Amino acid sequence: MAQTQAADNKSINLEVQDIAKGMYLNLPDSAFDKIKRKRAAAMEKKRLFKEKGDYVYGTLKSNGKEIKVKARLKGDHPDHFDTNEWSFRIVAENGTILNHRKISVQSEHTRGYASELAFHKLLAYADIVHLQYEFFPFCVNDSLCGIYALESHFDNYLLEMAGRKNGPILKFDEDKFWDFEFYKDKKNRDDLIMTEAPIELCNKKWGAKKENKKLCKKAIKMLHKFRKGKLATSNVFDLEIWAKFMVVNEFMRSDHALRWHNLRFYYNPETKKIEPIGFDCGTWFPKTKDIYYKSNGVELFHRLMLKDEAYVKIVDDAMKAKSERAYLDKFYAVYWKDIQKAVKLVKIDNPDYKYWKTSLYKSQVRIHELFNAPSE
Repeated sequence: MAQTQAADNKSINLEVQDIAKGMYLNLPDSAFDKIKRKRAAAMEKKRLFKEKGDYVYGTLKSNGKEIKVKARLKGDHPDHFDTNEWSFRIVAENGTILNHRKISVQSEHTRGYASELAFHKLLAYADIVHLQYEFFPFCVNDSLCGIYALESHFDNYLLEMAGRKNGPILKFDEDKFWDFEFYKDKKNRDDLIMTEAPIELCNKKWGAKKENKKLCKKAIKMLHKFRKGKLATSNVFDLEIWAKFMVVNEFMRSDHALRWHNLRFYYNPETKKIEPIGFDCGTWFPKTKDIYYKSNGVELFHRLMLKDEAYVKIVDDAMKAKSERAYLDKFYAVYWKDIQKAVKLVKIDNPDYKYWKTSLYKSQVRIHELFNAPSE
């Protein structure tokens, strides 16, 4: 009882050492039944549709600490809810989880196991804003137990972690993307949705403050004008950081994080330019020789960026520079222990899982060969 009262009266922070021992989401029977009904409907439709009123209330316990939370199912595709490890969005009501008020927890397979952690570490190594990504034991009402991945939300603490000043964090509203009746007969459906989708603020509480509203409007206006072809790439984006972002995605052999509906943007009030925030790489290291930004499948958003020849040259130069083996040697020297720790946890539920350290090197060799091919 004393513990519950403490949770009621003060803010409690769940730290890394707490979640390493496991997290437990406790929901009243009525709330858990509501979650089950939502999951059953998603299974039938093979897609989860968000609605008002999806959140239910309960508590999150970890290492003797307890905070009040609200939670709902999350994830668009069935891989987030068709096993015994369902994905949840959890919002702290009176504390924080790893300094975040909002997190996602999901089965480790939904993001490609430890490869997603490697993606975020590569971003960190390149000084790109990235998410906090951790593996830990998780249970809901003594069921749905397993090793889950914790993925932080888009908030100001991410900016603090990356040594950036607070600024607007933006995304394109993707609701129309999942409405397959919308523009269903259009060949360029994705392009049409991207150019019309509302631009939303992720760090809304910060943006709602009077002193921040003007900056948020400016950032949204910049991004909107760019997608309409009214502002050039170099006038909107930090080209050097976007170039490094493109390199990281080539290392992962994935364009998933480059999809317009997965892009997240940070407007840096110091440089007055927009930077990427890495999210949802979900790579399986497909065997491809194509360089994404030089292929035929480039989405409109990136085609607009690539109209700027200065940007193309900066990306090319970044690809060449980081295709030297020493770059990944140094990366693994810094982060290999973190990746090994994640692999050890993943193997609890997946004993046959292997993280192939060589996958990134193979990507690097592929890039090196393509940019250093002898001229004909």
